[in-house]
Amino acid sequence: MQQVLHTVSERLLRYDRAEISQELAETDVMYAGSMAHYLAVGRSAIGVVARAMLLTGKTEFPSVLDLPCGGGRVTRHLIKLLPEAELFVSDLDKTLEAFTVSRFGGTPVDAGRDFEVVPPRTFDLIFVGSLVTHLDAPMFEQALNWFKGALSPEGVLILTTAGRRAEFLQRTLIRTLDPAQWSAAASQFATSGFGYIETESHSGRTYGASLSLPSWVMRLIETDPGVRIAGFQEAAWDHHQDVLILQKREIEEPYG
Repeated sequence: MQQVLHTVSERLLRYDRAEISQELAETDVMYAGSMAHYLAVGRSAIGVVARAMLLTGKTEFPSVLDLPCGGGRVTRHLIKLLPEAELFVSDLDKTLEAFTVSRFGGTPVDAGRDFEVVPPRTFDLIFVGSLVTHLDAPMFEQALNWFKGALSPEGVLILTTAGRRAEFLQRTLIRTLDPAQWSAAASQFATSGFGYIETESHSGRTYGASLSLPSWVMRLIETDPGVRIAGFQEAAWDHHQDVLILQKREIEEPYG
């Protein structure tokens, strides 16, 4: 453990000294007018990755996938924390994906529109920020299964979800969605552990906003003996979204 702490500390010190690009894609909808907040969200992701290292004891990641990468909001930070890693990125918005590749490097990965394709390879670290927060329950589970299948042995998956904190913020502060629709989703969330409202549709696929309790998320995982739940922390990403940390490691492996 002492060596893990030392390595993580060294990585964070090097990251803190690094200059983070402020270049933006023209169509980056994640930029809301404040560069300070945009960069802070990326730094928050690095804090999440560091905690995942401590929880799993993994400090080296030969390959890293950022999906969805968008315009590189997190990617630009990952390359400073893990400069030696082979980087892979993916996004449904191919314009943003191409921008991220051109500015921050990396190889594009095709996950399919509905995660219907077999992962082209496996990865040692997968960061999934604010993806399943836009999917209904069947697609949430399908995406989660794709990411589990895309993990290398001992690989780490970091996936953010929208839970109690996100519901509170939408209800009291952000209020970007129709209150009546949101009330219906919040009611589903309270009774079943999962709520969803559709906000847009593209080529036959609907997208929207989902809410999931930690217990609902755990039920999707606890029957899979091929992964271990390394951690779950509410409101850990940008003081907003919950963070699930999984490791591809057999729960039934021999002791020792």
